Amino acid sequence: MEDIQFENEVDNKVFDIIVVGAGVAGSAFAYSLGKAGKRVLCIERDLSEPDRIVGELMQPGGVRALRELGMEDCLDGIDSSLVFGYGIFKHGKGTKLSYPKDSNGAIINGFSFHHGRFIQKLRLRASSCENVFMVEGTVNSLIEEDGIIKGVTYIESKKKDNSNENKENSDDSNNNTATTNNNNNNNKDLIKEVRAPLTVVCDGCFSNLRKSLVPENQPLLTSTFVGLVIKGVQLPFQCHGHVFLVDPAPILMYRIGSDEIRVLVDIPFKCPPNSELKEYLETVTAPQLPESLRESFLYALRNSPLKKMPNSRLPPNPTPKPGVLMIGDSWNMRHPLTGSGMTVCLSDCVILSKLITQSNPSINFTDRVSMERLIQKFTIQRKPLASTLNVLAGALYKVFSASNEHLRKACLGYLSLGGEFSAGPVALLSGLKPKPHILAMHFFAVAFYGVLKNILPFPTPARIRRCYQILCAASDIVVPLLRSEGVLKYIQNICIILRLTK
Repeated sequence: MEDIQFENEVDNKVFDIIVVGAGVAGSAFAYSLGKAGKRVLCIERDLSEPDRIVGELMQPGGVRALRELGMEDCLDGIDSSLVFGYGIFKHGKGTKLSYPKDSNGAIINGFSFHHGRFIQKLRLRASSCENVFMVEGTVNSLIEEDGIIKGVTYIESKKKDNSNENKENSDDSNNNTATTNNNNNNNKDLIKEVRAPLTVVCDGCFSNLRKSLVPENQPLLTSTFVGLVIKGVQLPFQCHGHVFLVDPAPILMYRIGSDEIRVLVDIPFKCPPNSELKEYLETVTAPQLPESLRESFLYALRNSPLKKMPNSRLPPNPTPKPGVLMIGDSWNMRHPLTGSGMTVCLSDCVILSKLITQSNPSINFTDRVSMERLIQKFTIQRKPLASTLNVLAGALYKVFSASNEHLRKACLGYLSLGGEFSAGPVALLSGLKPKPHILAMHFFAVAFYGVLKNILPFPTPARIRRCYQILCAASDIVVPLLRSEGVLKYIQNICIILRLTK
């Protein structure tokens, strides 16, 4: 793949916006602003191809946002696979769930791919924009003056400069100018300072800057994904993601190449060291997989290294300081079981870039009132999609875990009914119909379906008690998620009044 063009010299250049991080959110946001005429400096710690085991499946809502950003062709040339829906399996029985159809009757699709290849295509597109300057370096702090973020300091990468020499230098006209400070006579660590009216932090789930901006809002670890790749087999439903409801937590599989299938095993407890982990996967996980996949799984387990990725939940809290915003995983995360992370962050890029570039008059990013108005508009516009997918991810992960067996059976039975019982939830999952109240309706419909299945044929005291426990379990799952997203307060109140949750 073509090398990323990046700058080593940003002195005497004036920037409108600094973007910290060049992952999905950073690259897409930098490109959308650069295309609109803003001069953007994008600083990324490592511009080589990343090797991650998540961020590999994009829902149709994410594809739509990518198209709106003018970056849909970044999915070409990376051996990506079409995704038309999901298959859910338990004890060898599967339910096929397809995405909604478009106005022409064709099923809308998502994509799955190697994360690193997709990231490189995004970075190439962003760096090809004449207004986007890509820099390889590690941001170590924000520049704050009088409670306002003025820019960043970063340690420049020592890699050979392969910058795009066709980009013109700007005149040194005001304080929004990069300045260099060499603190090491041996030139080992070149620390640079760069300023701009707005800094956008999107440095990922392991953000270095999150604590300095929102110290009270830190990720909550929910589980760990252990990933490997199997080859030479076919999944039961072609062009579909697969969820296997095993004990103690679900396994996710999807195709990431012509002959490569990603396997993500969820470990809900503390992840053991690799030696114990391999034994656990071989003796506990493998026997629960379909026979057609078991041998390939065991071969990959014995012959390839295991990769781990912590799964965290991070509700979005507004950044309190003028001059800075946060987007992407540095600001908002949910469990990756539903593959909705890229849909949320790309949608955020679309919304925020429009608010910034289409504002008349231009926004004063250093003014507290102007920033509060921008954040308020952004929060209102993103909430339907973001809250729906955040709640759905957290709720499905809990429901699909063995600790909620009655709800797990009820969910699978509900989806197996077909019609709106499956089409509605899948439309929510796809990111195409973001409506929190519809999500709540289907979630409690699953709970009442479980109540109906458990109370028939005759309501004995034991069955009534079990039905109450199902409703309490459902409420305990969804109410905290709704509360953290600040939506559907009336449902929260009803559950509390009925003493289904606290």
